[in-house]
Formats: sequence, structure tokens, C-alpha cells
Amino acid sequence: MKRRIFFFLERLKVTPAERKAISTLMVLLILLAICNLALKPSNPLQDEQYAELKQRFQERTAKLQAEKAARMERYFPPERKAASMMAIADTIEADTTDEKSDSETKETTTKADKSRINVNKADRETLKTLPGIGPAYSKRIIEYRQKNGGFKTIEELKKIKGIGEKRLEKLKPFVKLKDPQ
Repeated sequence: MKRRIFFFLERLKVTPAERKAISTLMVLLILLAICNLALKPSNPLQDEQYAELKQRFQERTAKLQAEKAARMERYFPPERKAASMMAIADTIEADTTDEKSDSETKETTTKADKSRINVNKADRETLKTLPGIGPAYSKRIIEYRQKNGGFKTIEELKKIKGIGEKRLEKLKPFVKLKDPQ
């Protein structure tokens, strides 16, 4: 058997140094395989650790949701939401009054006009209740109103820096230019 291996290696023309290197690598490979089998891989997360991680995750999620709710409350207070929803409901109601009598139509229109904000007379705090209008926009609206004597059309709101087509479309259901007599 030894003789066959010797002649096999001779035919491959492997030098003695290469034989030593190959033998060493084979021994190392076998030792690593044995160590790998002997050492049982441990479970990185035990049940207790997993439960603790899950609880920390839930606490962090609850904290982030509370922060989000606080931000939403800051930028969209409930009274502002209620006013917006009333204006939308009144607008929808006004749109569906085709079959109503003239007196009912006038009543609905008056109700919708009351919930809308007159941009020619509103103060900063009232303007801030409009969707997408904050302190900076309300200040610009008032400055424009003072320089130009008020708005003649709702489209004039586009002349205010930062108010474009999209923002104007969002504002249209909530603004008016004149109060009913």
C-alpha cells in the first residue's frame, strides 16, 4: 500500500515540500471538522433573552407612537381637525343639494360660509387653522393683505411665496373672501 502511494505521488511529480504542506493542511482540516462536531453550537438567544428583547421592542414602539401622536397633536390639534371636517362635510352637503328647495340651499350655503375662514379679515391664529398654513404662511398672508388691500380672488393666494397649485387646491374648500350680508 505504501508503495502504491509512493508511486502515485511520483507520477504526480509532487515535491517533498509540497507533500508536507498538503499533509499539514489535511491534518488541520480534519482537526477543525472534529472540533466543529464536538462543540455543539449554542443558541444565541435563550427564551428569557428573547422575551426581554421583545418587551424592550414593544416599549420602544409605544414610545415612538406616543411621540408621533404628540407631533400630530401639535400640528393638527383636535379643534383644527373638527373645523376642517365640518367644512368638508358642509362642502359635500352643499354639492348634494341639487334636489333641495331654494330655502334649504340658502341655509346650507350660509352654514358652509360660516365654517369657512375669510382670508381678508382673519388674524394669524385663525389662519393657522387652515390645512398647510403655519406661522410663516399666516404672516405672509397678512403682509400681502396689508400691502395690496386684501384678496380679490382666491387664486391671488398663489402670489404668496410657498403657496402653489397643490396647496391652493387644499385651501379652497376652507377659505372665502367675503362675509355674507
